[in-house]
Amino acid sequence: GHACMSTFHAATVTKLVQRFTGNPINVPKTYMDNLNVVVTCQAVRLPDGKTGRRITSVNEIVSYDSVSDSFSFVETFVWNPVEDTFLFRGYQNSYLLEYKVAAKRGLPLERRREVYNVIKTRATVLRRLKEQNITNFYDVYAVLARAYREGQFK
Repeated sequence: GHACMSTFHAATVTKLVQRFTGNPINVPKTYMDNLNVVVTCQAVRLPDGKTGRRITSVNEIVSYDSVSDSFSFVETFVWNPVEDTFLFRGYQNSYLLEYKVAAKRGLPLERRREVYNVIKTRATVLRRLKEQNITNFYDVYAVLARAYREGQFK
């Protein structure tokens, strides 16, 4: 199918599942793992004392177990409020990266963890953009297009 993105008001993945599977929406629980990723965004206090919005976590919904009536999800990224940075908790432990993204990139099962090298490379490019204060859409696009052409994102 095609990728789809939407917004939905819920404080946690658990609350999101409860709202989707309860009245009035009533999505069957067995369908919930069709939702691959949940990104949680909140208004937070930043280290400088100001208030801002941050993505506080990125979670992968892995599966639903009908026997225990529970969902398995992995908190892949989490915001560190002390340093205003993100922790990649899903490093070497991401179901979506290893079994879905790696497969779509043509990586065989025994090489699926190479997908983390791609993530590191992309993070390096984005970090350099930040360091060079490149924020204009067209400038960012030009850098990313060049990186693709030069094979940096293979």
